[in-house]
Amino acid sequence: MDKKHLIKGYDIFVNAEWDLSTFEHLYELECRDVIQEHINDFNKAEKEEIKKLDEILVKRALLFYKALKGFLEAEQKNKPKSHWWWYLNEIADNKLNPQIN
Repeated sequence: MDKKHLIKGYDIFVNAEWDLSTFEHLYELECRDVIQEHINDFNKAEKEEIKKLDEILVKRALLFYKALKGFLEAEQKNKPKSHWWWYLNEIADNKLNPQIN
């Protein structure tokens, strides 16, 4: 696993203006799953960077949800609420306030 590559991809995803397809967006959310699976392998600075990127994703939840509308709901069936990035619709509607740490 290339930690720097995962963080860089996540950074581009949450900060960029998009020309991504729906499936590329879904792939990036799956990459966030991989980051979470290996979160204990990241050093303190890397974890801080992930936290900052998560905060940006939360702030931009509505934009991301619009790009993924109809697809997120299908994916949510297999995702726990602890993987809040799959619940951007609920974040955008203020129904979910993820704890980012």
